[in-house]
Amino acid sequence: MRQPAFLLASALGLWAASPADAAEMYPWRAHAAPFSFLFGNEIDTHQQSRPEPGGGLRGWFYVRHTGVVTSDGYPVATHADCNAVADCFVGWTFEAEPGRAALVRQPMHDHPLFLMPRAAIPQPGAYSHFHWTGMAMPMPYATVPGYVMALTAVNRFCFIHHMADSAMSAMSCRDNGGVKVDRGIDNATHLNIVTSDPSGM
Repeated sequence: MRQPAFLLASALGLWAASPADAAEMYPWRAHAAPFSFLFGNEIDTHQQSRPEPGGGLRGWFYVRHTGVVTSDGYPVATHADCNAVADCFVGWTFEAEPGRAALVRQPMHDHPLFLMPRAAIPQPGAYSHFHWTGMAMPMPYATVPGYVMALTAVNRFCFIHHMADSAMSAMSCRDNGGVKVDRGIDNATHLNIVTSDPSGM
């Protein structure tokens, strides 16, 4: 059964959280129980989650705010190693279901693309991100286990995955290379599932 605090946070797609409020939702605790699940790779520096009955996960994705606000009014945020910085805040809640996918491409400065059959994407929901379990980056076209994730943003910010500290307040979120995030379901920031091979193979 879900804990009341997480039920409240899951309903916060419309809640006007400040960074301080988001931190209070569930502060970074370095995977202390009950949010002790580990993927075994770099995602663990900015996620905390717990196993759910049935094999899924529920948890939190964290961001660090850079202090820059874009010209269209979005505070710039990025992932960080929350074990190394003191100012990580909840950016999203997530739910995840176990799945398998094959790495088909690793774009520069973006999430790796994974191939999944449409029928393997959990329904209902807005599952748009696959992340593997285990230390090593998957080999191309090797099918690997992991989790398919659905994200719900709890705050409003400009998410820049890489080089967020170069963002300039004189530019819009988009012109800074970011994605506008508003409270609610987020299919854009971490989208990395494809259902046909982009190489045509």
